[in-house]
Amino acid sequence: EVLYGRVSQALKQALTTRAGERGLSLNATLIELCERSLAASAREAAGEELEAARAASATELEEMRARLAVAEERMAAAAEQEERTKCTLRALAQRARHELGQCPQCRKPVRGSDYLVSGRCPHCGKALTALLIPRLQVGAPERDEYLALLGALGGLLGLAGASALDASG
Repeated sequence: EVLYGRVSQALKQALTTRAGERGLSLNATLIELCERSLAASAREAAGEELEAARAASATELEEMRARLAVAEERMAAAAEQEERTKCTLRALAQRARHELGQCPQCRKPVRGSDYLVSGRCPHCGKALTALLIPRLQVGAPERDEYLALLGALGGLLGLAGASALDASG
């Protein structure tokens, strides 16, 4: 292909000098320099693309670090919650092993697990719901009498406290 173009006298002189130094024709020198210039331009464009990709990767890395920090906080909170749950379940298991009372029918001891799991006495099979209902005892004060007694005791304590304050001045 033939390409015509105008160049300055200084550029033509520089091309002629270079051609002489390399032992090439003016045309071959011009082609070599144009090809090098285009290759350099392509490398520069590729470098700009790489820089843009690096910047995008850096941004993505920062976003991932932020998400990782949030995930680590959530994981720590979940671990704390799991530990609290373990403690609660351990305490519940200990309570379930404790003796709750006596069976209302056979008078043998029943544990919390007997009440919570089966709801029946392991010895005689009687329902254990009776353990929740307070037994009426002969001679025990009724509810209203009990409340009146508590009120009277509270009043006496209040008077005793007030007289102690008066005595101390």
